[in-house]
Amino acid sequence: MQKNKSYIESADLELEMKRVNKNFQSISNNLIAIGMDYKYYMDSNFTDNKIYEFRDNILYRLRATRLHVNIAVSMLKSLDNELSDIFKKENGQLHMQRHFDIRKSDISALFDSTVFHIISAFDYLSNLVAFLSLKNHKKLKWNELSQSVRDPKNELYNSTFSKLIDQLDRTFVGRLYKHRSYLIHTGKEGERNSLSIELIKGKVKTKIIASNSFNKNFSELRKLSKENDLSISYILFWLLDKTTDSIIDIQFGLKEFMEKNKRVEKPFMFMKGPNNEVLPVSSNYWSKKE
Repeated sequence: MQKNKSYIESADLELEMKRVNKNFQSISNNLIAIGMDYKYYMDSNFTDNKIYEFRDNILYRLRATRLHVNIAVSMLKSLDNELSDIFKKENGQLHMQRHFDIRKSDISALFDSTVFHIISAFDYLSNLVAFLSLKNHKKLKWNELSQSVRDPKNELYNSTFSKLIDQLDRTFVGRLYKHRSYLIHTGKEGERNSLSIELIKGKVKTKIIASNSFNKNFSELRKLSKENDLSISYILFWLLDKTTDSIIDIQFGLKEFMEKNKRVEKPFMFMKGPNNEVLPVSSNYWSKKE
């Protein structure tokens, strides 16, 4: 760790998680709206079962992601007090250093699991995208979807969301895939860290900094880490924010796709607007990001 770098960490972990939870709720609401819109625009006889199967899988992976981040954040919040108590009781550093090493390993494992669950969520999301937009309802994992929207011979090439999928793959999701491949085939790179002690007060202060192997995959983090050390808590919430923002953007891309590729002339269910116009019943469910 370079001493001349500033250390960036999340200032208020509880506030950060509240914002994330609001975006999670938006994603859940939008998935309900997508099912309604599919029936309104694409197929009035559709029973919704398949779409909601995709919804449940996406939400399961996102909740697993949030759970892992919550556990990691809880460990980070309590770590300094745990180490301070150990230092005071044993009046030495051997046990304290051992406990620190165990906690670092636990947090690192939770971080890696977060990446795996996020990628899985995008794979399920890409299945939903393919189901709504392909005539044969073929399932596609994210890397197959991103290749399809770049292929001029593929029916998804001219879809309203093709540029969005391409951009997200190049800047975020594809970079996560690359890091996951690194973890699988190369192994993890240990986070940098420091541990300082105020001897008079007996207080321990720790820093756990995200690995360079992760940061270098993303232009935003790569630029930020040139002048700053980025804490693992900062990166965890950055990951959650990028994930929820990306998913909500894709959801609204699907909304636009269904509106522009309408197959149903007279929807079975609808709402009346303020000027007596016909509106989809999903209007009260669509929710933008926080």
